[in-house]
Amino acid sequence: MSHKESSPHHFLAQLAGNWQGTSKLWFEPDKLASDTPLVGTIQLVLDGRYALFLYQSSIEGETQHGMFTFGYNTQLNQYETSWVDSFHTNTSIMFCIGREIENGFSVLGSYPDPMGGPDWGWRTDVELREDELIITAYNIMPEGGESKATEIIVKKGKA
Repeated sequence: MSHKESSPHHFLAQLAGNWQGTSKLWFEPDKLASDTPLVGTIQLVLDGRYALFLYQSSIEGETQHGMFTFGYNTQLNQYETSWVDSFHTNTSIMFCIGREIENGFSVLGSYPDPMGGPDWGWRTDVELREDELIITAYNIMPEGGESKATEIIVKKGKA
């Protein structure tokens, strides 16, 4: 599979490597609940069709693990991701689809309200700026407002 310099798959290839930095978490708008170290690795799989991000952090002293798969569907011309982790997603897989943005892509998914109400939206922006990878996720309330939920800022280094 050849990759043009500006292709989505070329972008995914730039993400390969070991990453370290911080993971921030908000349970309520503008009230930072957690700011902890994060280490992870992104490897290209299936001839560069996908990038797989495996990472580890902690919340309230408890180790957390996550797996984020990034891909670009050339038939539908959209980014597609799947995300699971040991804190947010319980036993579900969150599927998201989206589009290219400056320096990366933005995808949208949803998850069920644990109280039985309407589903909440979840928007994730993945951006590569210089030597930093920034993954920011936002809760989207059923009535439409959104607030920052998580932010990972990492640089290439040793995992």
